[in-house]
Amino acid sequence: MPTLQVRNIPQELYDRIKQSAESERRSLSQQTIILLDEALTDRAKETARKAALERILSRSPIMDLDPVDIVRSMRDER
Repeated sequence: MPTLQVRNIPQELYDRIKQSAESERRSLSQQTIILLDEALTDRAKETARKAALERILSRSPIMDLDPVDIVRSMRDER
């Protein structure tokens, strides 16, 4: 299994990881791996969400409409 060494970690960040590891009853290494995995997974999900939203918005004809015109037309229907 590969080894990753990280230097010059800010003390505050190190303390937060250490506290998180203790509260989860994990080693510092285990907790760091889990936190990295969660962060990268969250980033990938956010990227996928943004891409999906862009695809939806690029196909949506409603984006060509002015919100003011929509509200006015709804008022006129009353």
